[in-house]
Amino acid sequence: MIRISHPTTLPIRQVTTSGLFETKNSEFLSFYEEKDSPGLSSLLFDFGGIGYFNGIELHPSPEGGDFFPDTFRFELSQDGKAWEPVLQESGFKRSANGIGKWIFSLTSARYVKLVSKISKRTSTGKSKLQFGKVKFLVTGVKEIKASSELDRLWVKENLLDGRVDYGWSSRKKEEPSDEFLVLDLGGIHRLDEMRMLTKNEFPNHFPEQFVVFTSEDDLTWHQIHQESGFLSEPGIWYLWKFTPVNLRYLKLVFTQEKVPNHKEYVTEIIEIELFSKADHKEEKIETPESKITLPYATVLRSGIVRLAVDGEIKEGVALQSSDRRLRDASTEYKGIVELATDGEEKPGKVVQGNDKRLKQSTELTIGLVRLARSGESKPQLVVQSDDERLKQASTDSFGIVELALDGETRPGVVVQGNDSRLKKATLKSSGLVQLAELGEDHPDKVITGNDPRLKEATVTAKGIVRLAQNGEESPGSVVQGNDKRLQLATTEQFGIVQLARSGEVKSGVVVQGDDKRLVAATEENFGIVQMASHGSTQEGKAVKASDPRLSDSRNPLPHEHEYAAKQHDFNSHSGLLQIEGETSSDFKGIVPPQFNDSVIYAKNKASGTGVIGLGGSRGLAGFSEGTGVIGISKSKDRVEAGVLGLSSGAPGGQFISQSDYALFANGLGNIQRDWKGSGKAVLAQGESLFEGVIRISKDGQEECIARYFKLDQKDVISPGDLLIATDEAGVLSRSKQPYSTNVIGVCVGNPSVVLGKEVKSLDHVLVALFGLVRLHVDAQPGSIQPGDLLVSGLSSGHAIKSDPNKLKPGCIVAKALEPWKKDKGTILALLSFA
Repeated sequence: MIRISHPTTLPIRQVTTSGLFETKNSEFLSFYEEKDSPGLSSLLFDFGGIGYFNGIELHPSPEGGDFFPDTFRFELSQDGKAWEPVLQESGFKRSANGIGKWIFSLTSARYVKLVSKISKRTSTGKSKLQFGKVKFLVTGVKEIKASSELDRLWVKENLLDGRVDYGWSSRKKEEPSDEFLVLDLGGIHRLDEMRMLTKNEFPNHFPEQFVVFTSEDDLTWHQIHQESGFLSEPGIWYLWKFTPVNLRYLKLVFTQEKVPNHKEYVTEIIEIELFSKADHKEEKIETPESKITLPYATVLRSGIVRLAVDGEIKEGVALQSSDRRLRDASTEYKGIVELATDGEEKPGKVVQGNDKRLKQSTELTIGLVRLARSGESKPQLVVQSDDERLKQASTDSFGIVELALDGETRPGVVVQGNDSRLKKATLKSSGLVQLAELGEDHPDKVITGNDPRLKEATVTAKGIVRLAQNGEESPGSVVQGNDKRLQLATTEQFGIVQLARSGEVKSGVVVQGDDKRLVAATEENFGIVQMASHGSTQEGKAVKASDPRLSDSRNPLPHEHEYAAKQHDFNSHSGLLQIEGETSSDFKGIVPPQFNDSVIYAKNKASGTGVIGLGGSRGLAGFSEGTGVIGISKSKDRVEAGVLGLSSGAPGGQFISQSDYALFANGLGNIQRDWKGSGKAVLAQGESLFEGVIRISKDGQEECIARYFKLDQKDVISPGDLLIATDEAGVLSRSKQPYSTNVIGVCVGNPSVVLGKEVKSLDHVLVALFGLVRLHVDAQPGSIQPGDLLVSGLSSGHAIKSDPNKLKPGCIVAKALEPWKKDKGTILALLSFA
């Protein structure tokens, strides 16, 4: 039997995949895989033994849901060889909070495989798949309703907290009456067994008469058990086994009878547990007509149909009556649709019949539109059919336009069809234009198609132009395509030009590509020039680059000499040394720069200094369009450094920038230079003084100040839990009482500022003392709105909206910055202890 009443998460012992993933303490945190082309990704989870679960959660990546899988399938296996497909999704759409959730009847497996399609492309063209946490869990009871509660200590939440000192108690009454408990499992599950623990005192007030009901929809209830005159001992677990039944809701109705001389009636239960078997054998239903056995349908396996998971959109699956899409639509929750509030314009919401936009439109009030008054020309108004602008237009008054008189050229009037300007144009009278006489050259007149100037041009008569005779050079005539000047040029006759013979120097002829003067020059033969032999001083010959007169074989001489060789002893220098040159050689990583990366290179092979700069005011200056000074050290001793500044009086180092921050401590490194950073930016030993604004920014919404505190080993703490002081000094635990005044802070994972030394220990956590945090809240006592004051609640580690009548000094822990309307969740809050 597996307990299904208490929420638990199945630990993942091993993960097998070709992608990259992160796990911590048997919890799967994230997955990433990138391929050159679309394909499949397989992720195999091993629980280390048979595991039992009735829910799966698939979270988006903390970096965003852009590459969340759209098409994927979950498969189960007991031995890792044979696999059963159970949940198939195609075109998957996540719920409003961005998490994929599936709830089903209790099942078992040692291995679960997630097979996903990788198809979404990155900006680089690769296919990528990325998501966050994957959880396999027993979902447990989502909500408990009770007819009454005794006080703030004996409340319904105690029925599932695992403690035996407190439980649930009804209100004490002077007359007997019925009490009840309703447990909501959040989805349809099987029930085989129920257990209840009695109070370890006498009398234990355990119910003597009660009835057990089940329901799948909170509308129709079925009785599955009844007790009458039940006798119970203190501190004992009692169990009841049932024929397996499907249920979402379990109701216990406790009946009290009148007892003579009895002045007080109360019902008390310490703990409740519900159990189920995994992988129930399929029920067989025998029909009288066909004697065919039909398997029972579930969300994992098909019977006549396969039942759809709550919210599932897929062909071939049957919608369950408890599906959230079938509930009544409202302005806050979706049914088949979600209703829009009055005037709301969000996409995907349905306008209600009483929406103000559907009322009748008038000139004063807006419906779908507002009607314009006659002649009104404001934007966003609708013209009415009786508007004066819609009357028939004439030459005397406007309609939509005003008609023009015959020949009228006034702006803003429309030409009528009988206007004289629209008649056919002739040589004598104008239409839109006036035609020109043959050959007439007059502005504003249009040439007719038979005008002689439009006839074909010849060498004797003009058309648009006159053609030139062969070789003719008269102005105003057009050269024809057969003109001799356009023929191919040779050495004998002109074309556009005349070609020169090889070596010919006559003016007006063009040198050809094979001319002998264009051959390579030697000492014997001319090219463009003739080469001189080594040492030759003959006029008109060119000196070769290899001529010995072009080399410099002078010996090094003292610098005071009237000249010095290119290579000489620099120890002879005196006075100022000025060197200019051009060289560069890019280097990457924490390595010595290459010698040809600088115009000055100094290497000390001993343990001394490579370069020393001494000056009256400045010892060493670096100036560059890029980085002014680079200092590299491979020492692991903190006393050493890439750049070390020492001073006997003034600061050891000073940084000034005219447009950016004076000091940039880069703990992440430089990818282009292959300078890998440690992630640590600044270590300050001794007193620090800041004059000006200090701004601390980081990724995420938690912007807070925190320090390390030790934890009570009995508690399991997660980020967002409210923590309180315990009897042991410096030790914190989760809050468990409402309106507690000993709340210290909130557990956080990534604060902005950490006070004190880092403590790397499993029994220490970071606790936010001030600032913005993600805080666990419970909206069951009342929905939470931004600005509400929050106090500790009955649920461990959770805050609730405060009741002004119950406030006392020191109990306020935070102000809400986000709304939360039902159940438990996490919101952004500002710590505000008061």
